Amino acid sequence: MQAMHRSILLAVVAIFAVASVALAATSRTAPRSTLSQAIERTNTAGSFRYQMTIAIARRHYPAVELEVRGARGPGSLFVHVRAISSVLADGTVVPGPQQSAFLDGPFLYEGAPNGIAVDGKVRWLRVPVAKLSPASKALTSMRNLSPAPLLRLLDESSLARRRAPQGRYHGTVAYDDPIVHTAVSGMTGGVEFRDVRYSARVGPDGFVHSIRVTGRTADGSRTLEIRARLYAFGVRVDRKPPAEATFMDQELLNLAE
Repeated sequence: MQAMHRSILLAVVAIFAVASVALAATSRTAPRSTLSQAIERTNTAGSFRYQMTIAIARRHYPAVELEVRGARGPGSLFVHVRAISSVLADGTVVPGPQQSAFLDGPFLYEGAPNGIAVDGKVRWLRVPVAKLSPASKALTSMRNLSPAPLLRLLDESSLARRRAPQGRYHGTVAYDDPIVHTAVSGMTGGVEFRDVRYSARVGPDGFVHSIRVTGRTADGSRTLEIRARLYAFGVRVDRKPPAEATFMDQELLNLAE
């Protein structure tokens, strides 16, 4: 069980705590909004699902990718992360570890790496959110694996207060802007990328539906591509917490140690 608690992936996978989730209107259409208005509408949406890919390609080395899928609902957030250790030049994918996390009201459930059961049926560690600092590694890591950093990056764009034809935006942001730097480095393990470019699409419903961010390191040895798709706004997220006997409380784990 100690391996589950101290897993390396757990430092990457966690869930950002939302004290309260504001419900937003979810009509099929909305007046064409500015990018900033769409960002605010998306941030306050009552529920949505998302998929993200964070890919870093390094010169003369296989690419490394992190695939994220998640669902946010009132008082809950589920995230599953799968690391692709490398993508070879011929397109061969070498799978890496994967892990899930689930925020349900006052508890954060941290899944065992690769879903492997520990001590029989135990696959989750339950942690009271009240005992976690907002700046804890777990909660900070999940913020970095949600669309939130990308939305903050978009809001720093010079086009954020404008309306675009068909809701499509393209531009650049200053890599040394504190908000941009924090957003990008948080999603890439602290690596600084420059020449940060983005594209985004706002749907007729007024929500941000897709985001793409690219960049490169100062020496050009590594390139970054982040793709995010947000969808199913307003669709009920009906995910139940792990069943009894499939999780262990953190207090019990601490006593066992």
